[in-house]
Amino acid sequence: MIEVIAFDADDTLWHNESHFQETQAALTRILDRYAPHAEVEAQLAETEHRNIRLFGYGIKGFTLSMVETAIEISRRRVTAAEIHQIVMMGKAMLDAPLDLMDGVEQVLDSLLAADYRLLLITKGDLLDQRNKIDKSGLADRFHAVEIVSEKNSSAYRTIFAKLAVVPDSAMMVGNSLPSDVLPVLEIGGHAVHIPYHVTAVFERHDDPLEHLRFHALETLRGLPELLNRLQSG
Repeated sequence: MIEVIAFDADDTLWHNESHFQETQAALTRILDRYAPHAEVEAQLAETEHRNIRLFGYGIKGFTLSMVETAIEISRRRVTAAEIHQIVMMGKAMLDAPLDLMDGVEQVLDSLLAADYRLLLITKGDLLDQRNKIDKSGLADRFHAVEIVSEKNSSAYRTIFAKLAVVPDSAMMVGNSLPSDVLPVLEIGGHAVHIPYHVTAVFERHDDPLEHLRFHALETLRGLPELLNRLQSG
């Protein structure tokens, strides 16, 4: 029996990656006098990947990576005004209103009414993630909120042990196969993949996945029906 439902936050409960993509597009326009857009995008992806171990995931690290990319791609010719514009784009992302996915509140309320224990497990900068959780107005629907620097099998084991959750009684719901699905399946849990229309480079997983405890949905609204079917089957 599945008793615990854990949710990813960014691009599962609310829109997130689309803001990064829009800001990245703005960066290419700022830097187009130094390099073609494709070259800027490739340099930013390389810089982000290199910096994740230092900055982790989140808007602040992304902003620093944009600044570093601007300096490198321009061969240090980028102006103070352009750097300021990039920094202000990062601040605008932090201040942006939160846009919930369609049906999130109704789905969470229906699961609570069915006596499921709900968890929120997200990764990234602590202050940034807390800010988004507060903006969402969803925090009181979760029995626990966990913010980690990386979502891997070790992190899930630690969280489940701390919260006295037996892995095979838990289901993780998220948009990322590497972060939300594969590590949970590895430790014996269930997982549901709900893809977002844009995927960050470091969250991509192109290999097909088949597993008895793995399920795919098009939208979050299908989750209660899936659970009803699994529990009655």
